[in-house]
Amino acid sequence: MGQALGIPDSGLLLQTEAVQVIDPNEPLDKLLLDKRFRQSFMAFADSCLAGESVHFYDEVHELGKLPVNDPVRRIYMARYIIDKYIVAGAAMEVNISHRSRQEILTTADLAHPNLFNNALNEVMQLMKTNLAKDYWSSMYFMKFKEEASMRSNGLELEQMTGLNFSPRLSSVHGADDPFHQEQFSKGSANDSHASDTQ
Repeated sequence: MGQALGIPDSGLLLQTEAVQVIDPNEPLDKLLLDKRFRQSFMAFADSCLAGESVHFYDEVHELGKLPVNDPVRRIYMARYIIDKYIVAGAAMEVNISHRSRQEILTTADLAHPNLFNNALNEVMQLMKTNLAKDYWSSMYFMKFKEEASMRSNGLELEQMTGLNFSPRLSSVHGADDPFHQEQFSKGSANDSHASDTQ
């Protein structure tokens, strides 16, 4: 939804930016600000059939990137979030109190910057209680750590050599390249053409 509204993707790490080490002792709300961690945590939550909380957090995070002085886009995104997560029976209805749900559904100002704060606090408590502890011992966290290690190794190599190295890309040379075509000299091309015509 954020891309449709032109929200900048500020969560991407740049090639020259240091890779952040994730510390399980940090508060979950701080860790979720890192886009790569959030995606890993979201995949884990989805695997536990409890992904709606993290998806809701992600959408509200995207809404927070919209300027307060742009009420049209803020209202559009707020309505989208309400329809998807807040309305009773919604496709990804989040588990929040009746009070928080009614507060959102009866608001007169859908563009208000704190519209989802109470619901977000409740969802954050649920994620800390029900998902966070299991995440640290999951394969999702192990994979996340491994990828972070590969990114940091690639960054170190780039800093040492000055070359941009991606551990996921391999280099293919000559005969190994399926698209590599032999360069024929003019003489050999004419010879093969002449033998075809005879």
